[in-house]
Amino acid sequence: MLLRRVWDALSPGVMKEIKLLKVLCTLPVGGIGLLTMIVGLCVARGSMLKAQEKSSSQQSGEHLFIEPKDLKSETCLNCHAEKKDGRSVHSVLGSGCESCHQWKSENGKTEITLMATGGELCAMCHEAKKASVLHGPYKDGQCILCHDPHASNFKAHTRADGNALCLECHLPRRIMGETVTLFTNQTMAAKDFEAIPKIELDPMHRLGHPFALHPVAQIQDPLHPEEKMSCLSCHDYHGSNLQSMILEIKPAKDAKGAKDICDACHIAFEEQKKNKLQKLNQAQIEAQEKARQDLLDKKQSGSQMAAPKSMPSEKQQ
Repeated sequence: MLLRRVWDALSPGVMKEIKLLKVLCTLPVGGIGLLTMIVGLCVARGSMLKAQEKSSSQQSGEHLFIEPKDLKSETCLNCHAEKKDGRSVHSVLGSGCESCHQWKSENGKTEITLMATGGELCAMCHEAKKASVLHGPYKDGQCILCHDPHASNFKAHTRADGNALCLECHLPRRIMGETVTLFTNQTMAAKDFEAIPKIELDPMHRLGHPFALHPVAQIQDPLHPEEKMSCLSCHDYHGSNLQSMILEIKPAKDAKGAKDICDACHIAFEEQKKNKLQKLNQAQIEAQEKARQDLLDKKQSGSQMAAPKSMPSEKQQ
């Protein structure tokens, strides 16, 4: 109750230090622990309010005033240089911020908004996938849940690498509150997060899906030997015409009559295992043959050394 009063004293909007001070003055004397908790609540509340104000400003399109002549990408990057930092940068940044943003400055006000919202913005350049089973965020136009719209350190400027991207939503977790934080800077309603299908894996996230000992990471992908096994070994990231977005195999010489991705993967795995055994057997045969030849050579060399020397002829004497 005491901490609730402190929290509520930090009312939405600009932090009201005077109101907070009045509440603190009414608190009974406590230990350092209580004071630390109060300070922590103040910091947390302040950070939350700052984020809310920033989000509200962005949604309304409000921006610090910029002279009309300075409305260009170079001006944007003077303040937002981090938007182009990363190993994977959205190619559209090369065409300028105005590819996705529109702006106007008049009467001392600057407004910057997106050309479109959600998936409609991405669809201006990226062709929408047509499939009967679509990934939830993709279907709802929430592309930026998985992709940073500007840049990141991961392929296709995703918010995490490999399986970590998928497991952020598909691993169970304890939920406290009405929202869930994803990738440190994205949020989702708790009820929506709970509705996402979850999988159970071993503590190292290597095994466990779709059944107990099935690998999901850290081993060679039978269908793509140059890559490691991952969620994308079996699932399409945006959607497919099969349940659970299972990959659809295409007729190819390496499919060897497989009916589905599971069949194709296991056929490839057995073929690779057979080839490895054949190579191992061949190596063993060659090693045995070499050892046998070395033994014969050794015996022959020993026989020559043990042979008696011939007596000199009378002519030599």
